Amino acid sequence: MNVEFDLIRAYFEENGFWVRMHEFASETTKRKTHFPFFEIFRSSNLSLVQEERFRLFTGDLARYKSSVFGLIDWQASGFSPDLLSNDVRLLKFFRKQIDNQKALWAGDNLKILMKEDQLKLIVPALPRSENKTKDLFELLKAHGINGVLTMSSVLENLLRNVSGKPESRGNPSMHLLKLLKLYGLATEPQLDIFE
Repeated sequence: MNVEFDLIRAYFEENGFWVRMHEFASETTKRKTHFPFFEIFRSSNLSLVQEERFRLFTGDLARYKSSVFGLIDWQASGFSPDLLSNDVRLLKFFRKQIDNQKALWAGDNLKILMKEDQLKLIVPALPRSENKTKDLFELLKAHGINGVLTMSSVLENLLRNVSGKPESRGNPSMHLLKLLKLYGLATEPQLDIFE
């Protein structure tokens, strides 16, 4: 079980999308690695505004009728907490991930899946420095990526929208978020500033 897969699926479903998950294998390293992709779609887009930006937030999802998101997750990628505070190592991590996945991103399986959509990524974090973030965005754009959503944005949205009523059915990761919120161990982002 991969908790991040469950959270990503729940995030898109909570925001009005149907979700199909695909895993494609890449053999660019010594071992075969599986990379997850989330195909999202709904019957209509909710926004007439088509402002394109590279750094995506939940509000930007309204302009999509369908899209494909790849995930660079903590579990399979080797991402570690110390990368959160070190921009140089974080960029090195992303360069390695790009090298491991670029053949897959250009491959036939993903092209068939994407149709006319462009690939976006969900990443564990972005560099803290604005210049390093711009460098990362340019690197990703050069490899055909059309947008980036962070895992922190996903978690913030889920925490904000999770109900306080515990339910025993459904996604176990969402149930865990509900319990954390009920016990006061997780608060809605930005709302605790005024306490």
